[in-house]
Amino acid sequence: MTMSFSFKDRILESLTDLYRVKKPASYLPLELNLRAPRFEEREVRFVISYPDLYEVGSSHIGGKILYHLVNSTDFALMHRAYLPRPDMQAFMKERGISLYTLEELRPVRDYNLWGFSFSSELTYTNALKLLELAGVPIYSEEREGWNFPVVFAGGPCVYNPVPLSPFFDLFSIGDGEETLVELGRLYRDIKRSGGSREDFLREARKVRGVWVPKFGRHPVKKAVFAKVPEGFYHTSPPVPTVETTQDRIAVEAARGCLRGCRFCQAGYVYRPYRERDEKLVKRLIEETFRNTGYEEASLSALSISDHSRFNTLVPEVMEVCYREMISLSLPSMRVKGFNPDLASQIMQVKKTGFTLAPEVGSDRLRRIINKDLTNEDLFRAVEGLFSRGWNRIKLYFMIGLPFEEWEDIEALVDMLWQVHKIGRRYRGRKHLAAGISIFVPKPFTPFQWEPFSLEEEVTEKISFIKRKAPKSFTLRFHDYRQSTVEALLTRGGEGVSRLIFEAYRLGCQLDGWDEYFNWESWTGAFDRSGIDLNRELGRRSLEEELPWDFIEGVVKKEFLIRELDRARRELWTPDCRIVGCHACGACTPEEIRKLKDYPIPEKIEFKVPPRPKREFPLKRKVALIFEKRGFSRFLSLLDLTRAFTRTFRKFKVPLRYSQGFNPHPKINILLGLPVGVEGLGEIVELELTEESFDFDGLIEESVKFLPEGLKFKSFVDLDLKETLLKRIERVTYLIEPKGDFNLDPLRAERGVTRKGKEVVLKDWILDLDREDGRLRIDVKVLNGNTLNVQDILNLIGLDLGSADVVRKELYPV
Repeated sequence: MTMSFSFKDRILESLTDLYRVKKPASYLPLELNLRAPRFEEREVRFVISYPDLYEVGSSHIGGKILYHLVNSTDFALMHRAYLPRPDMQAFMKERGISLYTLEELRPVRDYNLWGFSFSSELTYTNALKLLELAGVPIYSEEREGWNFPVVFAGGPCVYNPVPLSPFFDLFSIGDGEETLVELGRLYRDIKRSGGSREDFLREARKVRGVWVPKFGRHPVKKAVFAKVPEGFYHTSPPVPTVETTQDRIAVEAARGCLRGCRFCQAGYVYRPYRERDEKLVKRLIEETFRNTGYEEASLSALSISDHSRFNTLVPEVMEVCYREMISLSLPSMRVKGFNPDLASQIMQVKKTGFTLAPEVGSDRLRRIINKDLTNEDLFRAVEGLFSRGWNRIKLYFMIGLPFEEWEDIEALVDMLWQVHKIGRRYRGRKHLAAGISIFVPKPFTPFQWEPFSLEEEVTEKISFIKRKAPKSFTLRFHDYRQSTVEALLTRGGEGVSRLIFEAYRLGCQLDGWDEYFNWESWTGAFDRSGIDLNRELGRRSLEEELPWDFIEGVVKKEFLIRELDRARRELWTPDCRIVGCHACGACTPEEIRKLKDYPIPEKIEFKVPPRPKREFPLKRKVALIFEKRGFSRFLSLLDLTRAFTRTFRKFKVPLRYSQGFNPHPKINILLGLPVGVEGLGEIVELELTEESFDFDGLIEESVKFLPEGLKFKSFVDLDLKETLLKRIERVTYLIEPKGDFNLDPLRAERGVTRKGKEVVLKDWILDLDREDGRLRIDVKVLNGNTLNVQDILNLIGLDLGSADVVRKELYPV
């Protein structure tokens, strides 16, 4: 315990310099609604890591589900740790800080079990870097006794766990909900009885879905969570204040897919199909909104429009979304049968762009990949969107697929031209985009035996598309080199483990980010590991044993071979719910019988009642006085706006919104502070559509929702056209230097800002003095502008790393 307190103190002492790193708030407990159990409160302590940056990992829906589930038990807890950016890694190394959890700033190595969730092979080297940062041995064989956490892995990537096997103590194959709780109980019982780490691993082999590499390969049946329809789901998650990739309510409406797209691993490994009914989905969205104040929601599913109650699901959900000003997205809508009128109904709250995934340009290749869609379906959907005022459309394609011919690439370009021509028939500037990825053969798909395309072939196809595509399209191609790494890792055997380790040793990390991906280091790793690129990337024999063949309960190899043959013959395999079971081997007889309860809607057709145009009359204007101290001084102006918006929405403040396609609340933070500066009395003004609201209650109740150091202190009613900014004539900074400084430049008539702009200092600096052992500097406010405190520090030879800065109350109340 003493070690933990000294560790936290070391972090606190380093905070002065934290403003130097990018997005410092992502490394501190600065989320809204952060209520995880304390370390001391539970006997078994998990850490979960999605091995990527916070803004990606905190959005991971699987991690949110497991976080909620474990923290809902009475004996275990789960905290989180993500990969810091390289600048933060250097910061931590310089100050002797090991990887820590967000919830308590506690070393990860203090916890009992540490789980990694892999959704991308390009995060493999990130995982090794996380182990290094935590001070945990990279290889599992070096973790003896109870000195280190039991390190395990799950997620869709570990359906082939072999490449990662030397680094992890065990793997959780399949759905993790019941597996993690069972492992937690097992850990508790073994530890209580005085058992060893090896005793735990030996017993863990008996848990369904668990593979322990230490004891060799043996048949492992994937775990299936049958209770998805019952709705065990997170409705009160921590809410980020920094911007993240999927910053919204995400309710899992269905799990699994039976469409059988032959390139799509998720469509096979997430079987059997399970779904939640529309009443439950609606309730989950309502509860999550009440707990978080999110402005957006999405219905998560591999194919949401295949939900058996889709035509009643959307109206139910839209009723909540319209009432609470929540914009709804349906990220996996099928194009076939799509009715653009439905899009207009869904976008009653907020109108955004629309994304369609034809995957390929020709109907022939679409039959090969088993995509139930024709070119005419796509053109009909595009025409409908343009005719109803949509101007932003994005298309997703894939190249390098098995049995692809040049005619298919030409058909892709023709499709882009056809979309361009349709758009020209309608008024308004069109924003057209196409994302083009490179096919990677994945385990447990019919194409798992197919080769990865040669670079010269892909390069030629990309060059052709760039030359021939209409200039109105913004084209984005996935990097062939990144796809090469993905292809090597996804089908690899034990020899690929060496490649992962060598790449990590050469500094590879964040390989999914263009700015961090280092191809030179990867090529060096190829040489060091002795990897046979032709073997790993080439065609596999149907007769050979594949590294993942010992994983059972996914889909049968015989079924995949049959599907590969149907692909060669350009035959479509319909959804099981249309023609009956295809005997893929993923479902039990009972699960097959249940499919009759989930029929695919014959037609996507629902009716969302038209809503009256919203009016936002200005009835009241209020200024809330708040402070941001301690950790919260690292929240940026955008972070604060995001935090306040969600707080006001959660507590039902009657906010006034702007008009137009993208309404936003009328919230304004006055004279925003730089990241790293404390404020004792800051001001946020907001406009309301109702006169009555209990702000005293908000001030009291929001304390538990807001992050540490951020709280409301009081409020002031304003005239409808008034702003407190006009009453503020000066601001006062208290500066506590930690190094040498010279005040003479501030007494000069003129000075130069950090950006090289000359300013007349006597027009801004009102007073220099000392107060309680600190410098006190009064600065003039003129027409809503003032001199930036970082320019003041720069003039006297300081910065936010060599001085603690506090701004006194902007306006006395």
